[in-house]
Amino acid sequence: MRITLNGEAETYEGDSISIRAILDRKRWSFPLIIAKLNGEPVPRNEYESRLVREGDALELYHLVSGG
Repeated sequence: MRITLNGEAETYEGDSISIRAILDRKRWSFPLIIAKLNGEPVPRNEYESRLVREGDALELYHLVSGG
């Protein structure tokens, strides 16, 4: 399965994968990650259940605060 992740082509096995599984495979454990799937914001409590499928575009943003 091919998707676009943050503007780059990515390939994953299977027909679908959850946003949480992508984060785990990337080892992205930042506490403030925002996800948009095909331009639609995804609530954090749906990362386990929201599936990314062939041709989808996923954007993941890590929010940083500081001063």
